[in-house]
Amino acid sequence: MIVRQRVRRAAIALATAVIVPIGLLATSVAAEAATTYKGKVTEGVNVRSAPTSYATKVGSYAKGATITIQCKVFGPTVSGNSLWYKLATGRWVSARYVANVGAAPRFCGDGKEYVGRVSSSTALAVRSGPNTANPKVSSAPRGSNLAIVCKVDSQTIDGNRRWYQLTGDGGGQWVSARYVTNIGAAPPYC
Repeated sequence: MIVRQRVRRAAIALATAVIVPIGLLATSVAAEAATTYKGKVTEGVNVRSAPTSYATKVGSYAKGATITIQCKVFGPTVSGNSLWYKLATGRWVSARYVANVGAAPRFCGDGKEYVGRVSSSTALAVRSGPNTANPKVSSAPRGSNLAIVCKVDSQTIDGNRRWYQLTGDGGGQWVSARYVTNIGAAPPYC
């Protein structure tokens, strides 16, 4: 009987030692995902429906306004700055017109890399932003695999509004999801 009690206590202690840190890790990841950042608008800035100047203007902020930022992505360069901030509203502004208050925002996505295969009949245009008006920066051959970070809704291509942000070299790299087949799980929204 005493042996059973000791074994049971040891099992409970071991389970607690494993489960509690996992719970703390989950809480930490959830807290980071829920973290918001602040920014002060340095010049008047347009609010866009996607991270590109070619996206629909859905509002604006005046100089001096404090905004709440969720995360950032690389996109089309605006006056030397290729970062775009996702606001708490789900809309976007160019980071060129925002000064961080406190810590700089984290990058959007969940930190994982997703894979998609180019399914177009020809090479797929890789653009600086999620719109065909954004300059083409390269192309991906038909059948090639792409490393994807996250997705946004932007310009509709053949009935599909989704655009994928690719992992890149510090610049915006976007493709229309219309011509990409996910291999495994679909990427999260940016």
